[in-house]
Amino acid sequence: MPNRILNSLVVCFFLSATTFAQEVKRYKLSESLNEISGLEQINDSTFVAINDGGNKPIIFLLNAHGKILKKVKVVDAENTDWEDIAIDNKHLYIGDFGNNENKRKKLVIYRVKIKDLLKGKEVESKKIKFSYPDQTKFPPSKKKFNFDAEALVCDENSLIVFTKCNTDPWTGKAFAYKIPKEPGTYVAKKKKEIYIGPNGWGMDAITAADYYEGKFYVSTYNRIIILKYANKKYSFVKELFFDDISQKESIVVLTKNTAFVADEKHRLLGGGFLIKYKIPHD
Repeated sequence: MPNRILNSLVVCFFLSATTFAQEVKRYKLSESLNEISGLEQINDSTFVAINDGGNKPIIFLLNAHGKILKKVKVVDAENTDWEDIAIDNKHLYIGDFGNNENKRKKLVIYRVKIKDLLKGKEVESKKIKFSYPDQTKFPPSKKKFNFDAEALVCDENSLIVFTKCNTDPWTGKAFAYKIPKEPGTYVAKKKKEIYIGPNGWGMDAITAADYYEGKFYVSTYNRIIILKYANKKYSFVKELFFDDISQKESIVVLTKNTAFVADEKHRLLGGGFLIKYKIPHD
């Protein structure tokens, strides 16, 4: 991630009358996952994780304490900028769509079979290629820097990519795009825009997402935002703030009361942990 996060995080983090995600336990991750950018659970005892761009196309299998069980190479894949993963009953989807400079034309989601991931040290991949319907310049003007993404979810029938605002001047808007699960080449369908907040890149840019029981859990560096999609729009259900700031790049929701978040290791902000949170409900 760009070092300019530090400039954004100078903003004071004093919160009052807020609800906090309650940290239960944190586990130190291996240095092999210093740039962790995606997290999912594939069975009761096993997580899967990926690293950010520039690393090898490797999927890590972890236990519930963050210990690496094995590494699996993704065949016919490159890690240009892997940013998030999503899952359904049969497949794991890897979002290679990081696009900080809004220059990329070749965006891809790799699909791999879970059963092959569990049994071998290599797994074949299929490509879901896509483009954004509203991007015509590479890069666009800074006021239209809306085409970077770090969040991928799988709902019942499709994949949804949430983009990360990086505009100048800041608009605070993220966009949701719908993409089929089947390998092929697509123009993503733009669903809706979501106003995340006014506080800039360090606090109000979406860095990860998960889907659980009809709700979307998106995270920024300072909170989890629970969204519901109904009547053709996304609406806020709840915001749960973290009690610290780090490069939280990954989230997986296990139950309505439990989520795990992972943060990248940063020389000044710390991190490099798998963190279990309790999700409070009113």
